[in-house]
Amino acid sequence: MKLVNKFTLWYISITLFVMLIGGTIAYYRVKKEIDDGEIERLKNLNNKTAEQIRLGVATELQTNGRPIEIAKLDSNVVSNTCEVKESSFYNPNINHKECRLTVNSYYTINDQSYRISSYNYVTKTSQILRGLISSFLLILLLLAVLIGISARLVSNRILRPFHVALDRIHHFSLRDKKPMQLPETRTKEFNELNDFLNKMTDKVLEDYNALKEFSENASHELQTPLAIMRTKLDLLMETELNDDQAQLIGNIQAGIDKLSRINQSLILLNKLENHEFETSVNIPFCRATREAAATFSELMDMHALEFESHVEEKVHLPVHPALADILLNNLLSNAIRHNIPGGKVVLSLNRQGLIIKNTGEAPEVPTEQLFQRFKKGNQSSASIGVGLAIVKQICDLNSYRISYVYEENWHIMDIRFP
Repeated sequence: MKLVNKFTLWYISITLFVMLIGGTIAYYRVKKEIDDGEIERLKNLNNKTAEQIRLGVATELQTNGRPIEIAKLDSNVVSNTCEVKESSFYNPNINHKECRLTVNSYYTINDQSYRISSYNYVTKTSQILRGLISSFLLILLLLAVLIGISARLVSNRILRPFHVALDRIHHFSLRDKKPMQLPETRTKEFNELNDFLNKMTDKVLEDYNALKEFSENASHELQTPLAIMRTKLDLLMETELNDDQAQLIGNIQAGIDKLSRINQSLILLNKLENHEFETSVNIPFCRATREAAATFSELMDMHALEFESHVEEKVHLPVHPALADILLNNLLSNAIRHNIPGGKVVLSLNRQGLIIKNTGEAPEVPTEQLFQRFKKGNQSSASIGVGLAIVKQICDLNSYRISYVYEENWHIMDIRFP
């Protein structure tokens, strides 16, 4: 949920809560004021009537048509006291209920006790409540509309530095080698945020450049002695050697080749983690798959492996061409390396995904761990253990979902395209 929507809901919730409490208070206050006002008028009418009786004036001529009931009482009463009664009844003339307020006042005039009663119709509780609810609903609707509109208008102005910072962060790339440089604002908190982001991205950029330079230098410096050792070993192999010496030199050459492959693989993983292969251009992945299958078909024949391929036409993906080749080569080479004599490799490609499966012995570790660096299914294998780590990095970079399972003597590598 957007920040402006959260603010809007928060303000509307507070307004609704306050209006509910305020409406309850207003309801009881309005009801009390209406009743108290009418009671005072009826009391005053009763007092005037009692005064007219005391003076011997004809009461019916002085009440101005107001309903008055005068009753003589046999028992003594406390003079100048009154009681208030409220009653509701159905009025057939107007076809709805009415609320009547009656005030009974007691007097002692010339040693005679009197009860003077007057009444009037007042607004019912339900009518007051309906009026308040309808009024508050209209007010709440108006407030909600005004808050919703004003919140968006104000947020576009107040939160503009925040949105600018988000946009700069989204477009920030280490490959551009440019600092983010967020602008100054008139809000203290946004200035603190922008200052922190500027310092953080400058530090990240500095560390990235230093690490990249170190990796490149280390790779370059490592290749030089490796090349020298290969040359020296080649020269040494041309001399007269006994079998033990030749085997020892062969082992050294294999170790040098493995070290070189590890170096190249780690450099590739570093580039993948730094997103140096991003692309938005679709390539014919089906053609790259067929070319990789054709390249490895001869190697499969050499290992006496049966190969079955099903490649759907017009499968295009937004992936870097070099990464597509690396992905397919690593998967197919793994399918050959970890197969069994007389085994089988099956490749299937469609618009939903790529599946490469091969027969083979069960891995010694859980399959999900084989996507980690230097994890191997068979510790005695000559593999360096980073091929699937590279495959996983390529899939993550392109938002592919990859899974690896071993079922019924089959290694199944399943990649789902977005």
